[in-house]
Parts: sequence; C-alpha cells; structure tokens
Amino acid sequence: MRINPNLANINEKYLYLLQLDLTEENLEKFKNVRYVIMQGSSKRAAVLAKKLAKDLLNMDTRFFEPVNLVDTSNFAVYRIGNVLSVSHGMGNVTIDALLHSLTKLLHYAGNNEVEYIRVGTSGGIGVEPGTVVITKNAYMPDLSPYYTTYELDKRIDIPTALNHSLVNRIVAAQPADLPFNIVVGNSIAADDFYLGQCRYDGAMNSRQSHEWRAKFFDKIHRLDICNFEMESSALAAFCNLAQIPATMIAVTLLNRFNGDQVTATPEQLAEYSDRSQSVVINYMRTRGDAV
Repeated sequence: MRINPNLANINEKYLYLLQLDLTEENLEKFKNVRYVIMQGSSKRAAVLAKKLAKDLLNMDTRFFEPVNLVDTSNFAVYRIGNVLSVSHGMGNVTIDALLHSLTKLLHYAGNNEVEYIRVGTSGGIGVEPGTVVITKNAYMPDLSPYYTTYELDKRIDIPTALNHSLVNRIVAAQPADLPFNIVVGNSIAADDFYLGQCRYDGAMNSRQSHEWRAKFFDKIHRLDICNFEMESSALAAFCNLAQIPATMIAVTLLNRFNGDQVTATPEQLAEYSDRSQSVVINYMRTRGDAV
C-alpha cells in the first residue's frame, strides 16, 4: 500500500466521512485486515458478512448478527476475521470518498498489505442475465482507459487497469461445477444510471437514437467490454495510485442489447446477486490467510 506522506504530519484524530474517532480502541478493531469486499448497499454488505462468518469461521449464523463498526448512514463496515465487508453507495464519486477514508483508516491501524474487491450488479453487453463478469480493465463512457478527475481546475487522468493477477486467482478458485457462467472482460463505469448509459427509460429521454446506440454497443462488445456499472473506473484509479490489488465481480441483470428494463423476477434477482458473492467467497476459501 502506498499512502499520502503528508498524513504523517497531520495528526488526524477523526475520520469525518466514517464519523469515527481514531482512538486506540477504534484502531484496534481494524488491525490485521487483509481483504476488503465492497458492495453498494449496507444490507448486501451485512448479508455477505453473515455468509463469510458461516463459510470462513464455521459460525452458526442463526445466532449471529454482524455489527456495523462505523456510526454513519453513508457507509457500513462489518468485520469477519481479517475480512471487511463494506458498503460504498452508488457511483464513482461515492466509492472514491469511501476508498480515501477506509484506506486511511487501515493505514492508521497498521495494515500494509490488502486486496480490494468490489462485488455488485451490472447491465450486460452481449452476455446473458445472470452471467458473472470479473473485470480486468475499466473504461470511462468515452472509452478512455483512465479515470478523469480534477484537482481544482487541473485535469488529472489516472489509469484504470485492474489487477490481472488477482483476476486470475479468483477465476482459478472457482469449482468446475459452478452452476452459472463466469466471463473475464472489461467494464464501463458510467457517470449515471440513465443518460450516462444511454437508457431510454429515464425521466429524461436519451438524445441518441436506437441505431446509434446499437452501433456503439457492437463497438464496445468487440473491445471485450461485457458490462456497464458505475464504480469500476474510480476503484481502479484509486487502487493504481495506492498500489492495492483490486478488481470487480459483477453479475449482469440484463443484456442491454435487448433493452433497458430488468425483467427478472424478484427471486431471480436475489439468486443473481448471490452469484457475485459466491464467487468472492470461493476465492476467500482458497486463501490460507483469510480467517
């Protein structure tokens, strides 16, 4: 992990976005963390924490409820062994804020070697609903292979390749009889849920024609881009700067070639969401230091 050297001189005592005092008691809760698994909602983070408790620690989860370690409505942080299950909200901006705060916290707690994995849902490009996409490279909507941000009026472009070694380890950890498809490909992190993904079902209509969109989808499919979501480029950019191995595991809820509406039943959607978590749990099972 590479961290801002200025932090050594700031003597920070409070993490505002996590609403957490940096006392010895609180820092002790975050020592010896090895893996951080992120998802959008706090509910999903809690569900994953219970699954990890059952699978990694053999706990009877009928009598276990994970405890949120931060006192804020913006994010949730649960710990199971040396794994954190964290919610990041929606979009590049929110996950970027979380990554800064959480990485500082882990640094202050003495952690130097961590892996970050985002688990979530996405819209597929040329892949069927229920397919799990493991991301090797993230793109912006204009197909730039970097995340564009600004330091005041200065534009900064940060590369968005994810950690291919981590991707390969995750794929190798999956059983041969996995009852759903996994593909390794690239992802686009759109700036918003509707117009940024050229959807026609938002409150405001997209300005681009169906024909133009179809050609664009064909183009990105040929570039091995398998899904749209909203966080991969910020995750990749931050982790490249911080030298933290990272990737994304996202199940597809629909194939955007066939439209914008999610037509799966609530039961199917719940099962699809479980697939991404199953893939990361399979990976955790193979890690000798994940306890």
